[in-house]
Amino acid sequence: MSDKDKLVGTWRLADWARVDADGTRTPPLPGAAGLITYTADGFMFATLMGANRKPFAGFDPMGGTAEETHHAMSTALSYCGRWRMEGDRLIHKVELSIFPNWVGAEMTRTTRFEGDRAIVTTLPITDGGKTFVFELVLTRAR
Repeated sequence: MSDKDKLVGTWRLADWARVDADGTRTPPLPGAAGLITYTADGFMFATLMGANRKPFAGFDPMGGTAEETHHAMSTALSYCGRWRMEGDRLIHKVELSIFPNWVGAEMTRTTRFEGDRAIVTTLPITDGGKTFVFELVLTRAR
């Protein structure tokens, strides 16, 4: 079975860490939960959320206060689009994203499988003189 065939389906986030060049692991959103789906026809959907998110006082998802909206935005990540495999490279072509800077971008990750887990890792990122990757450990959603 190809890696593409192995990836098709829905996955739960088991772990998510920023891994610095020295091996230090830091969770971007402590206690995060998430689902990522890869369809056979090439679409993907990812939603990741931090733990203990505060609800809005009202019922309108677009009507929160500045503080409620800031908290909601800073504890969630969601995007979707097309996906493809090129060898061990997983490429997401972002069509919609809660983070507008990603719309239209192609994001390349490496993938490997360990038993029933998929490990998806960004290519190295350098920011502020530090190099790191983000690593997601996924398990099949049941």
